[in-house]
Amino acid sequence: MLLGTLLAAGSGSGAAADGARLGVTTPLGLDPEQLRQMQAQVFAEGAVRALEIRSAHALTLVVTGPDGESPALDAERIRLLRSDGTAQAPARVGRDRQIIGFDAEARAIVGNRAHLFFDTPLTPGTRHQLQLPDGTALPLGFASHSVTGSIQASQVGYAPHAPKRAFAGNWLGSAGPLPVAPTRFDVIDTNSGQVAFSGAAELIAAHDPWSGNRVLSLDFSALRRPGRYRIQMVGLGASDAFTIAEDVYAPLYRGVFRLFFHSRNGMPIDARHADPGHARPQGGVPSALDGVLHPSVQDSALGCGSRGCDRREVHGGWFDAGDYGQYVANAAPVWFSVGAALDLAPARFGDGDLGIPERGNGIPDVLDELDWSMRWLLAMQDPDGGVHFRIASERWDESLPHRITKPRLIGERTTHATASFAAAAAIHARLMQPFDGARAKQVLAAAEAAWRFIESHPQWPAEGERYRNPPGMHAGEYADAAAIDNRLWAAAELLRTTGAERYRRAYAALAPKVTIDPTNPVSYDKQAMAALWAYVMADGAKDPALLKQARNAVLESGRWRARMAAQHPWRAPVHHHIGFVGWGSFALSTRATLPLLQAYALSGEPELLDWAWQSPTPQLGGNPQALCYVTGFGARAPRWPLSKLSQYDDNPEPLGGIPVLGPHWHVPAVSPQMRSLNAAYDPPSEPGGRRPESDADYRRAYPALRRFTDADYLPHMTEPTVADYAAVGVAYGLLRRPGVGEEIRRRFKQRD
Repeated sequence: MLLGTLLAAGSGSGAAADGARLGVTTPLGLDPEQLRQMQAQVFAEGAVRALEIRSAHALTLVVTGPDGESPALDAERIRLLRSDGTAQAPARVGRDRQIIGFDAEARAIVGNRAHLFFDTPLTPGTRHQLQLPDGTALPLGFASHSVTGSIQASQVGYAPHAPKRAFAGNWLGSAGPLPVAPTRFDVIDTNSGQVAFSGAAELIAAHDPWSGNRVLSLDFSALRRPGRYRIQMVGLGASDAFTIAEDVYAPLYRGVFRLFFHSRNGMPIDARHADPGHARPQGGVPSALDGVLHPSVQDSALGCGSRGCDRREVHGGWFDAGDYGQYVANAAPVWFSVGAALDLAPARFGDGDLGIPERGNGIPDVLDELDWSMRWLLAMQDPDGGVHFRIASERWDESLPHRITKPRLIGERTTHATASFAAAAAIHARLMQPFDGARAKQVLAAAEAAWRFIESHPQWPAEGERYRNPPGMHAGEYADAAAIDNRLWAAAELLRTTGAERYRRAYAALAPKVTIDPTNPVSYDKQAMAALWAYVMADGAKDPALLKQARNAVLESGRWRARMAAQHPWRAPVHHHIGFVGWGSFALSTRATLPLLQAYALSGEPELLDWAWQSPTPQLGGNPQALCYVTGFGARAPRWPLSKLSQYDDNPEPLGGIPVLGPHWHVPAVSPQMRSLNAAYDPPSEPGGRRPESDADYRRAYPALRRFTDADYLPHMTEPTVADYAAVGVAYGLLRRPGVGEEIRRRFKQRD
């Protein structure tokens, strides 16, 4: 049984259904076919009702309709009609409200939920009816195998030898947590129907401020037999089915990393290599439009460069995120993620892994993918070494890339981009050396030219200042107030690749000036941790104090994530201030995998390896919404990520493998859609002021980890970048078969 049961449309008028987009949050658990039915009804016929079974005691009735027009639910007058003819009023009624999609005219669609708790449970296997105030009687039933959303497990699965955890609990809106008792749970083999494992649930939180739930932890790590399973608890129903298998993460590795191929600019994405339904034979942006220098470049501090201000051809690369901009500083962390993963366990990345056109050339596919984008990076560099930081359209494009009609504009040269380019190119040269020495030599020369440019030109923007778009330009700014960490990373990677004394001296001069925060992921504006890893991995003599600083930071980066996961009720490696939920901090839980394994490589501490194996669970379904935050995977995944490649093609489903950013505490009110999102939450978005200071404040607010709406109008929730693809993709690459810990320790014992 699915979580949701679609019911009749309500009366009322509304706009046409064409283009109405309701995502997986509408309501929890409806499958794609049910969602399509709702889309056809919600604006054609007015409000649509759906019923969700939460447990034997709790039901949720959802009324969906346009913002401001969705009718209220007179829930206190609802009665549960039992088979013996008795009528039971709910003992408790809770409510909540959330934006759950947008129509063809970008108007918000609201989901009003009424949560009904009955003292006497539904009798399993018996048909009941729910009588609404208008006299409508809705059939309902409950069975032990009913998928209720009240047991949350990874919807993809677990590796046999890895720790395995699921969760139980739910939220009844203003009525608070669904009552759940820490009783026993069973893991059922779906093929045989037999109990494969039985364990005791552990109470983690009586009222968790992150989710609104009473949270139980279900640990079944002792179950190692490969198979297909679900979890059941008396009175709570069942989880979604999942797999236990040694290669359980292999499809995720391939799916996420193939996003790079689908995001390539400058080549046809033909049907032989594309995911079914996602071929793009016309290729990318027309070459005649790539690209023209923006007028602001001529007047900028670093100027147009030695090639002058004329048009120049730009080839290759990946579209950065949901749109078609390409940004040097944000692409550079892709090289860090891939390079660090190959430092740890290179045998896990081979030729032919990704099914791309270059397969069979003897080079690992991940390096082929990097080399495609290196074409673009090299085109962004002038002969004097300076690097332009982006190429992008003046305004956000509203078509597939080959239909763009206006030139894409090349942005200013910046110190941030030039330094990030130098670091990425140094990594690229090092990785390519065993396979193509000539290519490695060419790219290393470009990296060193970028370094000479940095040394011979003033920093721009100056330290402490951020880049801002010129008037009329609406592309991503990737504003960064500091370039010193970019420069440190460039010095470290050039030192590691060349061993040259000049880079050793540069690193020693810059390192004391850089603020190091081991909790930061490597990103366009936080590159110090990448620099420290490169310094640890560099051969030759190193300053003992600087080496100690670097090693300690790498270790703390992993240990901090392990501590946060151990303390978090959902075992997520996130900062413990709820207001920090956003930009993938929770849903991209596998961004912690690489730091955990880097720290494990240096320390051998087994708990770091254990937490690395647990890092996929929050992303794949072990979360309060019981969603898999990767498109195309799991029982319920987002359908409306901000991806123009998916939005404008002919396929009704998005590209698979997109790791959406997930819950976001409070989006900025910069568009009508974002303003409506913040305003619609009920219970209120932020009781007690803009910055609640206690768990009690957060418990009165709409739960942070339920603040995800599956909609392409909300980039903070649904628009990952290439840097996110890489961080998540290498995590699944490293975990896609057992033995990663042993492989890492062998390699690092040899280094020691």
